[in-house]
Amino acid sequence: MALSRRKWAVLGVLCATAPAVILMRARGSDHADTPAIAAAPGGDLTDVFIFPSPANANNVVLVMNVHPLITAANAATTAFDPDVLYQFKIDNNGDNVEDLVIQAKFNGTTAGTQTVQIAGPVHPTRTGTTAQFETPDSVSGTLNTAFTLSGGTKVFAGAREDPFFFDLNAFFQILPDRKLPLVPNALPAGQNPNAPQKTTFNGFAGQPAATDFLKGFNVLSIVVELPKSQLTGSGTGKIGMWCTTSR
Repeated sequence: MALSRRKWAVLGVLCATAPAVILMRARGSDHADTPAIAAAPGGDLTDVFIFPSPANANNVVLVMNVHPLITAANAATTAFDPDVLYQFKIDNNGDNVEDLVIQAKFNGTTAGTQTVQIAGPVHPTRTGTTAQFETPDSVSGTLNTAFTLSGGTKVFAGAREDPFFFDLNAFFQILPDRKLPLVPNALPAGQNPNAPQKTTFNGFAGQPAATDFLKGFNVLSIVVELPKSQLTGSGTGKIGMWCTTSR
């Protein structure tokens, strides 16, 4: 099964008796980057997070967000793509190859009846740009309802507010070559409305308060909480984590 999207982060997660190390490096958020991705939002990765569990110092929480720009009106009726394999990939020996995967596979196309199966953490049968769904846990869950796997791992899959803050108007001012076309009759005579426009942006000091363009939009989240010791294995405690969607 061919890989279609990937996001990754490099971070440290120490053994169960020590706190987690702060995130060291991560790529930025993406939303509908290309027409092809926008046409298949179920495989569109937006953000990846990993952080210590607020409820249990020995646990770590992994979050994968996909399917951006879901309106509030559609949040309760939007389902995951059943033709996509969603994966958290863990490298715990520093060779940039996944040693463990946690996989999610969805059954059904209707949000009200869609179920999810979780496999892992387990050493994958295939690594790299191809993937195979491993043997799932005996416990499956339903969309928008938290559940616990047979080994104690906690899982949630469903709609949540998009956590990414993005001021689109300020972005167009910082990069005026991408500024939206202006109304022709508001321009000086003879000026091309589609040409790059000069802006007054010269830094954030004194600028108007930022506006969150994504406020009110939702994503589909896969959230997994499990002991840190299940991810570090016999390594140094530092892990690399990235996520993929495969179709």
